[in-house]
Amino acid sequence: MSDNKTLRENILKFTKANEYGPIETQMRAKLEKLTETKYPDTFDWSVYDKLAKRYEANPPRGGVVFKTNFKLVNYHTSCNKCHYAFEIDTYGRGCIHDCVYCYAKDQLTAHGFWNRPIPFPVDISEIRKIMYTVFETNKPNKWRHVLEKRIPVRIGSMSDSFMFMDKKYKVTQELLKILNFYEYPYIIFTRSDLIADDTYLNLLNKDLASVQFSISGNNDYLTKRLEPGAPSVERRLKALKKINEAGLWTTVRINPLFPKYPDGYYSDKESIKKRFGDKNIPTLDLLNDEFMDQLKEAKVPSLLAGFVRLSKTAINSMSKSLDIDLASFFKPEFLAMKGDKRYSDQEIAVYYMQLKKAAAQKGIRFNTCYIGNGEKDYYQYQDMWDNKGDCCDAKGNVKAFTKSSQEIPWDKRIKHASGGKKIAEASMKIDKEMQEKYSSTIDKYKHLQPKIQEINLNE
Repeated sequence: MSDNKTLRENILKFTKANEYGPIETQMRAKLEKLTETKYPDTFDWSVYDKLAKRYEANPPRGGVVFKTNFKLVNYHTSCNKCHYAFEIDTYGRGCIHDCVYCYAKDQLTAHGFWNRPIPFPVDISEIRKIMYTVFETNKPNKWRHVLEKRIPVRIGSMSDSFMFMDKKYKVTQELLKILNFYEYPYIIFTRSDLIADDTYLNLLNKDLASVQFSISGNNDYLTKRLEPGAPSVERRLKALKKINEAGLWTTVRINPLFPKYPDGYYSDKESIKKRFGDKNIPTLDLLNDEFMDQLKEAKVPSLLAGFVRLSKTAINSMSKSLDIDLASFFKPEFLAMKGDKRYSDQEIAVYYMQLKKAAAQKGIRFNTCYIGNGEKDYYQYQDMWDNKGDCCDAKGNVKAFTKSSQEIPWDKRIKHASGGKKIAEASMKIDKEMQEKYSSTIDKYKHLQPKIQEINLNE
């Protein structure tokens, strides 16, 4: 207790002497301990106190500083095969894009955190401290084993790091400067054309960066209803062209990939007849045949598709936004299952094959993303991948991408399991079972993919 009192007194004394706000004072005190750093600090640390001042009458739950920095999420069964599961969000507790189907929105709304009232910037001083400790000292740090291997970090997971608010706060800009300084590889997930703004584009290092642009469809009317705060499809495509012409490696993510027809339309006609009879079959025309031509025009080299899975909450929200009965698109037996609702494997495969064929006709590479649909989806569609060594298609196309999260052993994943050791151990067991079930697929492509981590369930 006395130590905390002394710390508060020192902070107050330092604040008065230097005329910094209390948050900036704490961050500067942390940075002063990075005594040997060569990193050139030009960041405006006052932005946090300005935010605090703005909301002092009604302070947000959790404060104005987002405290979560790096995360390793491949301890969980939903993403234990993800190649880029080492991630960071520069803004937390919300996203201005406010996509209706967003899984993060589901989770954070349930806990009372989503956009209450806005997303808040991450503590960038903590990122500075971690990177300094690992790369400029020999001191211990819990992220050393990941960072020293230069496992690429994914920027943007529970929020979009390139929301236009960053033009004011510049936290994402600072993160890019830090990663570039330490020559650390990064893969960006975004829906925002801010990334093509000259200030940001000039910070992207083509030897370190892979840019993945999310576009769920090219029907602007429907897309705006599903992603009300995100830039238009036209703006995203224009940004993609500019980024590609600058020499960066890009991939368009149709993730989530929404189906045009109810489950069974292509693979189970009897099911469609039983459910709809002579009634008109509902459609969701989010994506049309012009899309591949638009990607080619934007000089996009790579396409990644991940079939949608939705919670009941997301299904209800989408049905309301689109004025359709989205629940009717799912087979009753799948709709009755616990957890997120998904399509049948046979139907998903048809959509993937259609996209792969259309992409190939335009000279665009194709891969699939399994996240959220079960580990079997990681294995059963690999024959479709154009990059058998990396479903995100960065390895082999970006110089610094030589490692992946798959190379992190399970004991380290369990150590970083924010969801708890039991969840991680259950996921490890499933991973072991899937390796045995899909051993022929693993053997077929093992010379191209990251080394499979040995799993000993008796340890």
